[in-house]
Amino acid sequence: MSRLLSKIFLALLGLVMLAVLLGALAVYTVWATLRWLLTGRKPQVVLVWQQFRTMRQNFSQGGFRRQTPGAQGPWAPTQTDDKVVDVEVREVVEDAPRLPPRSDR
Repeated sequence: MSRLLSKIFLALLGLVMLAVLLGALAVYTVWATLRWLLTGRKPQVVLVWQQFRTMRQNFSQGGFRRQTPGAQGPWAPTQTDDKVVDVEVREVVEDAPRLPPRSDR
């Protein structure tokens, strides 16, 4: 008899925990949607999902090199400058003279 009661109690406890988690998810969804509408900033979950979808689409199209139109974030196409810039190596001196701070700031 006590075994049956403990199973029922644990099942009800699990249902209560599930209901609390679903309620918290619903509250977050409403809060994130209102914040999105008021501020114009997308929720982080939406941004991560868009990046994941873009990554998955790019991979299915033959790798990560291609970009989808309108992609944002780290996978967005970037403007590259193909100019070669020479580099000058100089020794870093600890007590080197510094320029005075700018007065227009």
